[in-house]
Amino acid sequence: MADVVSRIPFPTSGRTDASAASYGLSGVQYHFALAGMPWLSAISDERKMTRAGAQIKKEQFDNQAVPGEQSLASWWLRSQMTFIGGAGLLYQDPSADNQYAIRYAESVGVNPWTNGKLTLLRQTSQRIADVTANKHLVLGWNDGTDRYWSAVGNVLKSDDGSATTTITWGGANAIVSLTSDGTNYYAADSVGIYKGAGSGAGTKLWDTGSANVVVSWVKGRLMAAVGNKVYELVGGTPPALPAEKYAHLNPGFTFTCFAEGTSAIYAAGNAGSQGEILKFGLDTTGAVPTLSSGGILAAQLPRGEVVQAMTTYLGSFVGIGTNKGFRVGQIDDQGDIQYGPLLFTNASGVKSVAAYDRFFFVAATNAIDGQSGLYRVDLGQPLEGGNVSPSVRFAYATDLQAHVAGEVSSVTNFGNSDRMVLAVIGQGSYLESASTLEATGYLKTGRVRYNTIEPKIYKKVTVRMPTALMGSVAVSVIDPGGADTSILTVAQGGSQGIEDVILPAPGTAVEWLQLKLTLGRSATDTAKGGEVNAWQLKAMPGAVRQRIITVPLACWDKEKSQSGQMVGYEGYAIKRLSAFEEIFARGDAVSWQDLRNETSDLVVIDDYRFEQGASPGANKSVYGGVLWVELRTIADVIT
Repeated sequence: MADVVSRIPFPTSGRTDASAASYGLSGVQYHFALAGMPWLSAISDERKMTRAGAQIKKEQFDNQAVPGEQSLASWWLRSQMTFIGGAGLLYQDPSADNQYAIRYAESVGVNPWTNGKLTLLRQTSQRIADVTANKHLVLGWNDGTDRYWSAVGNVLKSDDGSATTTITWGGANAIVSLTSDGTNYYAADSVGIYKGAGSGAGTKLWDTGSANVVVSWVKGRLMAAVGNKVYELVGGTPPALPAEKYAHLNPGFTFTCFAEGTSAIYAAGNAGSQGEILKFGLDTTGAVPTLSSGGILAAQLPRGEVVQAMTTYLGSFVGIGTNKGFRVGQIDDQGDIQYGPLLFTNASGVKSVAAYDRFFFVAATNAIDGQSGLYRVDLGQPLEGGNVSPSVRFAYATDLQAHVAGEVSSVTNFGNSDRMVLAVIGQGSYLESASTLEATGYLKTGRVRYNTIEPKIYKKVTVRMPTALMGSVAVSVIDPGGADTSILTVAQGGSQGIEDVILPAPGTAVEWLQLKLTLGRSATDTAKGGEVNAWQLKAMPGAVRQRIITVPLACWDKEKSQSGQMVGYEGYAIKRLSAFEEIFARGDAVSWQDLRNETSDLVVIDDYRFEQGASPGANKSVYGGVLWVELRTIADVIT
């Protein structure tokens, strides 16, 4: 067969090496190669090769009860119009419970708790300074004026926010515990327990002889724990302690705090790495409820986690501060405590918890950009499981700032007001202002990635704010590399807002992007500041755009190249067609080479069509035709 230059084997594509299979010109001047198989062109005026862009957006429909951003065409959108879900969100992606629509990543100095409004928090100011390493305790009270007691070392003071009064409380040693019945204070040191009215002098009520003392006014009575024993401080022969109500079986157990429920008193403590909460039942058959039972286990913490603070609120919620962080528990019908997972962690643990309105206020040691303050937990905003599930999580965010570092040892309400007081060891006590806002604060959204890790081109940002802005609002974007690029700042009095502003960064397609919204206080009125009502990002797919190549290939038993070389033999066409169809059936990516222009792409064979017709001119054959292939590029330049 002198007219046949060579017989060419056709190795089929495998799943592991198909993309690497390529063809090198040698002898016959073929036009194309697909998966390493060479082909001559069948392009003519009647059979044109075409190249076109592939569709990148599929048809979509919205089957949710409430139409969302996925209902809209053209742009990929993500927006947020409220922030009441608090912090802790990693990705701003749609979820079954729509948490992405109300949560964000983190914030400092801003108040997200009003629906549809992000504003600045109020600032704090130092009231009672103390540079010692003594534990600092604060406790709010009111005698017609909002005040708080401050106990640090052996000094007890009362502060109304403008003036302080030093109190002769009756003891001479460091105060280790402080409580109140609303009118009187009760202070404990290593010698005894002392009582005084308001800012008046105190006298000793009971002898304790121990520094491991906790006193607490719960369920209308004064309770005390000394080491592993619990006392109800009534009866007996003062100042000698009455008989204990309960002694823990482990003499190494130490009680740390008390709290009250609707039908029980709770006492928490620890032995080594094991933390427990015990309940003491009340007998309500008489005129005054009395302790009827005690030492029944109400909750046990995981091994290695111990209770450092505990507060009950609204008859059912329990705030539990531990050496790991903070948990929210709920009291069931039997008086047992079912607690959820750690809501947030803190390397120094949580030493104090207070409550007001629908919130827990929780000690945040060195947790706000490295400095101390408070967390706020919204008990009215459960995030999963409803508000009856023991696994429920609640919305939270960082709150008041002391703008100093150090252990937050105590937090309390300022009298009957909505203002809070916190104490930082080695620094002093800090009182929330009645009206003055923080100078600045910020919020970072979750990572906006549109539920896919494919790269996107982020193009525009919109931020809604009041028409007559007080203070300022600045917008920046944070990319996966950590770069924080400023976009625009709207100054006080600005009314234009930020509407479809083009993003100058990032300069390339990225997987995700975060917005950072920074609010500034008014320069003319310290009680007012920047405000954000909503934001929106617009993006487009950023993956390399695919192309569709449709090309006719010669598939005859005998073929002639442009240089006049004859290729093939009887059965050549069907053998090549069968080899091609095997590659197509596997569906793997293969190489596509334009041998004349020396270009190469990685492609997927989307479809093919074989058209059999009469032999073209001199190429007499019993079988053959034109093989139309539709190829979709998935990468350029195979190496």
